[in-house]
Amino acid sequence: MAHPAILAIGVLVLGALLLLLPRFFSRSKDALQVVRGLRALRSSRYVDMDLIAAYHRRFPDEDGSEPIDDRTWRDLDLDEVFLSLDCTASEPGRQYLYHCLRGPRFSADSLTRLDRAARSLAADDAAATQARSALGALSDPRAARLHDLLFGELPCRPRFWWLFPCLTAAALTCLALVAVWPRAALVWLGICVVNVGVQVFYKPRVKRFIPALHELPAFLSASRALGTLSIADLADECRVLREGARSFGSLRLATRWLMFEPEQANEIASSLYEYTNLLFLLDVNAFVFATETIRNSREAARGMFVALGYVDVAQSLAAWRRTLPRWCTPEFTPARKALHVETLSHPLIADAVENSLVVDGASVLITGSNMSGKTTFVRTLGVNAVLAQTLNTACASAWRGPMLRVRTSIQRADSLVAGKSYYLSEVESVLTLVRAKESGQQHLFLLDEIFRGTNTTERVAAAYAVLAFLNTGHDLAIVATHDLELLELLEGTYAMHHFREQVAGNGLTFDYLIQPGASSTRNAIELLKVMRYPDSLVADALAAVEWQRDRGRRDAAL
Repeated sequence: MAHPAILAIGVLVLGALLLLLPRFFSRSKDALQVVRGLRALRSSRYVDMDLIAAYHRRFPDEDGSEPIDDRTWRDLDLDEVFLSLDCTASEPGRQYLYHCLRGPRFSADSLTRLDRAARSLAADDAAATQARSALGALSDPRAARLHDLLFGELPCRPRFWWLFPCLTAAALTCLALVAVWPRAALVWLGICVVNVGVQVFYKPRVKRFIPALHELPAFLSASRALGTLSIADLADECRVLREGARSFGSLRLATRWLMFEPEQANEIASSLYEYTNLLFLLDVNAFVFATETIRNSREAARGMFVALGYVDVAQSLAAWRRTLPRWCTPEFTPARKALHVETLSHPLIADAVENSLVVDGASVLITGSNMSGKTTFVRTLGVNAVLAQTLNTACASAWRGPMLRVRTSIQRADSLVAGKSYYLSEVESVLTLVRAKESGQQHLFLLDEIFRGTNTTERVAAAYAVLAFLNTGHDLAIVATHDLELLELLEGTYAMHHFREQVAGNGLTFDYLIQPGASSTRNAIELLKVMRYPDSLVADALAAVEWQRDRGRRDAAL
């Protein structure tokens, strides 16, 4: 009678354990809730710029690129530009595209190679479809966490890690022996208690890697599928992916167990999966095996990540180019103060007015009223200079010039928190350009309303000194300004251009076309009249203009 009694007690204890475990873990930071919380379902492709930039932050200047500084990135609205051109199909590809856009190249060879790969995919619809289909397996937001697993610091292997498979084997063996040896149920219960303890104490320490491990099978499947692409210009990447998928084949089985989605299954299947993990440590064993396999072959795994990202960038570039009304591959020339662009447009502006500019031996000073287009044109030059040296693409019919390091001082604001005025913020911003100038490398300096925030006399004097300094050597400075006094001071060293406006009806109209020469329109006061300011106020303004002109003539005569 002892055996049935022992068996009955074992069943009762096991039933009580199964009933009480959910309540216990719902009141503590248990492993079940950790796992469920991290397995969020993908409803749509979301935007998390910090996560998108994570790979670049680890390797900001790899492969000889020179990363764009944060100020220039913000001034040119390059986050928005990135999102507008992003046609990647995978999260790792998205991260690698951001990395490419953030790091301009100064060797035409790497740009030409990317261009050839994009053209090959654009000409082969079957290959492009195959690539996007394979990469689509990594569209889940959790795939953006793969960089943590492949490039971050892996969790330390527990000292007694070898006990985990032993506990799993012992639990399964005891369960199998219950029918012939009922006492095995008690042994099994003891092992289950130990297994629960392992889950409670081990899982929270590795929870941030679980999303990446969930995506490993998809990563290997995508790599294997991309390895069969027959694109000559992607042969090296395809080989790396093909060989890597083969060498990591043992990972697929282990990590597939981690891919199960309890939230998407029915309640019975979900509960069965969670309790199986809890009592038999199957997920813990899969995790330990996967991390140790990755640790021992990390260079190969990292090479696969980069290769997959490169393929995605190539197909994304091919897809993005098809959306552009006009684009060209840039023609890079030796270092010289020259730039030739035709029908240039901004990728963020729908139905943008196209402009052309020829720079030869002199920098450029652009005048015009607010809203006439001068600041937008300055940004358009900067954005296309970045695109030219990252994606070998310019939104223009022609782009010919040297490889340039783009530096800007466009956006500005005072800071109550930092206690900085407009002028101090501007001085600090312009100083970074002056320091960059001292490097001796060729730059494209883009400035808008330099030294705004101080009195006119000192602003013009300081602006003149800085712009004359930036213009020396081969460097190009493109400057938007309202200070017409700079036209005289910089005549002969800066080419003058302007944007026009016309007073018509009840306001100003703009054609947004850049024109050679200094602006000859004086419509600011005319606009006051059109907007029905008092006649006496307008007359006072006109009189003040005449007084300033007379004073200028008197000062010149002296």
